[in-house]
Amino acid sequence: MSSKKRVTINDVAMAAGVSKTTVSRYINGHPELMSEKTRERIRTVIEMTNYHPSDIASNLKKRTTNLIGLLIADISSPFSSALINGASKFLDKRGYTLLIADSADDLEKEKHALSSLLSKGVSGVLVNTTSYSNNFLIQVRCGGLPVVLCDRQVRDYNFDIVTTDQHEAMFHLLNHLKQQGYTRPLFLVEPWENNSVRMKRREAFLEIIHTLYGYDASEDVYMLKPGGESAVQVLQRALGRNNLGIPAVIGCNSITTVRAFHAIQELGLSIPEEIGLCGPEDWDWSNEMNWPFIIAPNITTVKIPATQIGSRAAALLLEKLEGPECPPKEILLPCVFYERASTIRMR
Repeated sequence: MSSKKRVTINDVAMAAGVSKTTVSRYINGHPELMSEKTRERIRTVIEMTNYHPSDIASNLKKRTTNLIGLLIADISSPFSSALINGASKFLDKRGYTLLIADSADDLEKEKHALSSLLSKGVSGVLVNTTSYSNNFLIQVRCGGLPVVLCDRQVRDYNFDIVTTDQHEAMFHLLNHLKQQGYTRPLFLVEPWENNSVRMKRREAFLEIIHTLYGYDASEDVYMLKPGGESAVQVLQRALGRNNLGIPAVIGCNSITTVRAFHAIQELGLSIPEEIGLCGPEDWDWSNEMNWPFIIAPNITTVKIPATQIGSRAAALLLEKLEGPECPPKEILLPCVFYERASTIRMR
């Protein structure tokens, strides 16, 4: 019985009607050197032929022992800065060089960036992924490259990951709001379909509201979409309902919470007398620079240890390099709850 022929870069080039060099440029993260039509043809052929695993295997042969890749979903985020800081300091002390790539919150760019890291011979990668659905990253892992996820999960594969307990964090916030007499918590979130952290925070909000308050809070989840309603418009729509009682807003992350704060100010509402405000604090900056202390009143938060996520993920990756046969680990880091003036109505 003859074995199935492995697809080569020449096969991809022939099927796409381009040169081998053009395919190589696409794989190694240089799509700007070709037309959009050409990129689409190559992408389609690669997906149809499942070419990536063999390409990954080829790159693995070239990998060095001291290069680690770190793929960031959005390098402009303060969360990313803290994550990079934690990973970089840990790896530097152990003689590893960190290569950082930014996918600009775009799955296609993430694929190109990851291919580029592979071409440089990284021994393993830390990934703060752009998408919950990520077949290419699964192919990379199946090709033999050690991968540790930072904070965000990927479905359909059991990756090693370092993240936080989203249920615990949301329980801290909602239990505090109930004790302070808030009758209707509202959850403001950016699109969550491809972001596991936002997804899990939303799920935790709905589950814990049902447990603590005894009602279905589906209508209390409000999405802030790019190019959609402003935070002021969303909050006006939420507060226009008749059954809110004493509302409190939970932002899904630091950016959403700050946007909610400005919206509350613009609407002329008093915090915490007329409305409460809280959310995760995921920037992990020093107290002198952190937004919950700069804003008045200071904001109740659950601190997400972004720097520690980076260092623990780096440590876990080195474990995988030393013992690649070890079963995947999920490390859940604890969150610290900080009660501050933005939600305190009772003592």
